[in-house]
Amino acid sequence: MASGSASDGEGTGRMDLRRNLEQLISATSERSYDRLVSYGFARRYVAGKVVADIGWQEVGFGALLLAETAESVAGLTSSTEAVDLARSAHLAPNAEYRKVDLPNLPFAESHFDVMVAFGVLENLEQPEDLLREAKRVLKQDGVLVISAPDKLALVDRYDPAGTGRRRGMYVAEFQELLESHFGRVILYRQGGVAGGFVFPVSGEIPGASVESTTLSLTSPYLGKEPPTTRSIMAVCSNAEAVRQEEPYLLLDRDRRVFDECEDRAEDVELLRGEIRQMQETEAQAFLDALRLRGTEIAYLRARVRRVEGEAQRLKTHIHNMQRSTTWRVFEPYRRLRARMDAAKKRTPEGAEDSGDDRPG
Repeated sequence: MASGSASDGEGTGRMDLRRNLEQLISATSERSYDRLVSYGFARRYVAGKVVADIGWQEVGFGALLLAETAESVAGLTSSTEAVDLARSAHLAPNAEYRKVDLPNLPFAESHFDVMVAFGVLENLEQPEDLLREAKRVLKQDGVLVISAPDKLALVDRYDPAGTGRRRGMYVAEFQELLESHFGRVILYRQGGVAGGFVFPVSGEIPGASVESTTLSLTSPYLGKEPPTTRSIMAVCSNAEAVRQEEPYLLLDRDRRVFDECEDRAEDVELLRGEIRQMQETEAQAFLDALRLRGTEIAYLRARVRRVEGEAQRLKTHIHNMQRSTTWRVFEPYRRLRARMDAAKKRTPEGAEDSGDDRPG
């Protein structure tokens, strides 16, 4: 009976933990959708495979999705807390979680069929170390699915997920790095999107015709340009069988992105306004300090010029004085006085007094 109560308590704790995680997801919808899209795309490669899912400070969220079709999933991360959380909240019979010292992977050569690494490469000091390890532990025809923030997007646009603090890569840089380790590299762009959808009443979603737009009520436009994204993804392998896949679209079934935008748009705008004001204040303070520094430098330079002028005037005065008639008239006297002073210094102390004391 006691064991049953302990089991019930453990189950209740796990349910509470899941509810807390659901609340966190609603608070960071865009980032969560980015992760869901990444793992949804990666599921194309994992059916019946031995898979490694590598995370930086989190693991389990995607491993649970991969485990639905994979033979087994090893969730690997550098965070002990992330391992503990995954073992409590993301249980699956064919998924295990381990702390590892990234980029090192404690597995034998040719151990995995597929490796998935999202949000890891940009946090490493030497990204190529992870790629060398990936190539070592993957089988000859193994597949690496990996992503990195797009540096161009991080520079050019506001980044609400905070990934601007991380080191992103340009597309060409990302491709060159991957191709130095794998014979075949296929690149994709990835990110959260918003829009509208028309589908059959039956609820089934067949292949969809996709277009894009820049929302404008005065100049409506529909075209084939891809949406704005913040990340780049690559599928890497030494097997020729790996080919370009069709685009992957994940739909927000419960409209949580739209609800979040409606509920928080005002708060986000206020926050952006505060950030802009802080930036303007800091910029103004810097300009004021720069002007003050310039003023101080100008004042010191003026002081230096005045001192140099006074020194030059004093030097001229001395020179003129030495060339004057009075100076020349008294020159013999100064020489005589100098000889007398020198002779006095050479006379032993008390010599004059001893001469006066001799008897007459």
